[in-house]
Amino acid sequence: MLISRRSLFLSGATAFGAAALSGPAWADQLALARGVLVQEGSGGVRVAVALSRQTSARTMFLADPHRFVVDMADTHWAMPQGSSGEGPGAGAVRRYRFAQQPGGVARLVLDLEAPATLLRQEIGASAQPMLSFDLASSVPLTAPAPRREYAAQSANTRRTIVVDAGHGGRDPGAVGTTGVREKDVVLDAALKLREALESRGGQYRVVLTRDADRFVELQDRVRIARAQDADLFISVHADSHSRQTAAGASVYTLSESGSARAQNVMNSQNWDLDLGEAPRRGLAHDVLVDLFQRETTNRSAQFAQMVIPRLGEVAPLLTNTHRNAGFFVLLAPDVPAVLIETGFLSNPTDERRLNSPRERENMAEAMARAVDDYFRAPQLYAGRA
Repeated sequence: MLISRRSLFLSGATAFGAAALSGPAWADQLALARGVLVQEGSGGVRVAVALSRQTSARTMFLADPHRFVVDMADTHWAMPQGSSGEGPGAGAVRRYRFAQQPGGVARLVLDLEAPATLLRQEIGASAQPMLSFDLASSVPLTAPAPRREYAAQSANTRRTIVVDAGHGGRDPGAVGTTGVREKDVVLDAALKLREALESRGGQYRVVLTRDADRFVELQDRVRIARAQDADLFISVHADSHSRQTAAGASVYTLSESGSARAQNVMNSQNWDLDLGEAPRRGLAHDVLVDLFQRETTNRSAQFAQMVIPRLGEVAPLLTNTHRNAGFFVLLAPDVPAVLIETGFLSNPTDERRLNSPRERENMAEAMARAVDDYFRAPQLYAGRA
């Protein structure tokens, strides 16, 4: 299966190189810069450099002509072109160039169409470290008409939301102290969330992974989200704990260990991503997928931070409300996803709340408001925004 729409984050400029299999002995003491990714969003351009380990960087803007320069200390370029080369840009970035400098400095130069501003710089530490920058042009650019896929990304675009009611059929999920079953209350909450979203003047197309008491395999839930080209995936659950005092709603997004699991599942499930002209397998492919998934995880976290206060308006929240896990339904590398635990059926107060149709309706409306917040937010990379 090929998800072509996701190429919007990459094909605007798939500027990427694979790491060399071997290099000079002194390079063992340096970080390796393995790839460069330039991607355009509605608010600017993100530039990411895949690294073998964390490193520090110094940045500067230069004029006549306009350039953005990144000097990475104790770093060696490990690209197919060797220690120097260039690649295409996107948006305000005309092209990028890289070269090795004396003293173990790896220099990246972005040739700009016009003066630009650095919006954000981040050094990510994970199984695949990354250095990334968000740039925005300081002056309006005169550009040709946008490509069709970008033109479709207006504020009026109808978003696709996949709502997943956990468990179902032979799998009842958690069971409360008075016999309330998770599969029943989360199905009703999912139906109410669909109704709330569909009442918003056609802004959303809502797809349910199940709309009745039936069992759906975990991989099928993810498959539905990817096949529907979802802008957001919301999995609705209810929790249980051996301590009856545990209570409140919580929100899960993908953990670092889950990111590693996702790549394994991608291979075993034959999930395919549109990565432009990048290799279909090997280290180059793995690094690019990691950069891709990192953006998806960032968007998932953005939604989590918006839905938590909305849930707090209508229900108690669990301490440390935003949590991370490697749940299967969060693994899709190209669909922002959250799993919402609406409360604990093992807690008598939460069980009464979750068993109330009115309370479930309130929670569904809170989730719908968070979806509104998410797609209205001035985010650089939020689905089709």
